[in-house]
Amino acid sequence: MINQTNFIEITNMLFSIIIGICAFYLSYVALKHSARPRVKLKMLSPKVLHCNEFTTFIFEFSNAGYWYTKPPVINLIVFCNFESCFELFELLYGSNQSIKNNDVKIGKGAMKYLKAKGLKLIYGEEGEEVHVRVKTPKIEGKYKIIVSAYSENGASIKEKFIVTLYK
Repeated sequence: MINQTNFIEITNMLFSIIIGICAFYLSYVALKHSARPRVKLKMLSPKVLHCNEFTTFIFEFSNAGYWYTKPPVINLIVFCNFESCFELFELLYGSNQSIKNNDVKIGKGAMKYLKAKGLKLIYGEEGEEVHVRVKTPKIEGKYKIIVSAYSENGASIKEKFIVTLYK
């Protein structure tokens, strides 16, 4: 009777371990395949700005991924919003900034914006740069720039940058 009880306890423990391993694996697979892509955004330049000058703002988008998966970002659409006192000329993106958009529109909060679309970001590859050519306002002070983006497969980001203009 004692041997039969030990056998049942050992069998029960082995089944519990197997079920635990299977549950962990299924959870990992579900997590990996349901993850939305994650985008990282940096403003690379310029560092010092002066009033009433022509300059180019460079924004770099990259795929940040997760420790457990690195889904691609597909068809990222980017909106570069500037306060209305900026004079926007064009937005350049794509390889070697070969795609140009100079269709300036007024968006939320009466901010002027330019749009880039169709960017693709793969984890481990170089990020995409978006260049915005502008003329800065004539009055010194702090101004905001809001860059937002979303993708076809669920990635989204919104960053607010404050730039200071000097005479």
